[in-house]
Amino acid sequence: MFKISIIIMVLSLSIMAKNFNFTELRYSDAIGKTIELQGQITFSKDGLSILYPKSKRALKYFDDTLLYELNNEVVELDFMQQQYMIQYFEILILLHNGDESSLGSEFDINKKQEVIVLTPKGTLKNYINKIELFKENKLLEYVKLYLNNNDSIMITIHDKVK
Repeated sequence: MFKISIIIMVLSLSIMAKNFNFTELRYSDAIGKTIELQGQITFSKDGLSILYPKSKRALKYFDDTLLYELNNEVVELDFMQQQYMIQYFEILILLHNGDESSLGSEFDINKKQEVIVLTPKGTLKNYINKIELFKENKLLEYVKLYLNNNDSIMITIHDKVK
């Protein structure tokens, strides 16, 4: 579940706003079920935070420090979970900053009309098959993440961003 949250954040990075609301649809192939979550992501100079108000979860990454909260209490993550999440957050920050040259070092980028397809390079390809960013009239509509375990995550952006 932590990896999925991180991936969702990666999808959200392509949005240029500092603070926006989104709906996340997670499909789990293992249970054949889709889960819907409402969230808000906020980018700052030193990191980002993602809040899921209904489930009372928060993920915060500032100054190279990761914090996971559930019901306002800190949840300890093991070292590997932290490292994977930090890696995903760093990619989200790259996407948010719009640094295409740095993004190109992590992904192969293929632009097809309204869709931008990001295919991971390096260790990310062990978890993510591809990421699709869909724009309509140059505004980001949604991001869809395809995981290697046949799960998928679709983020629909409520705050339209160029």
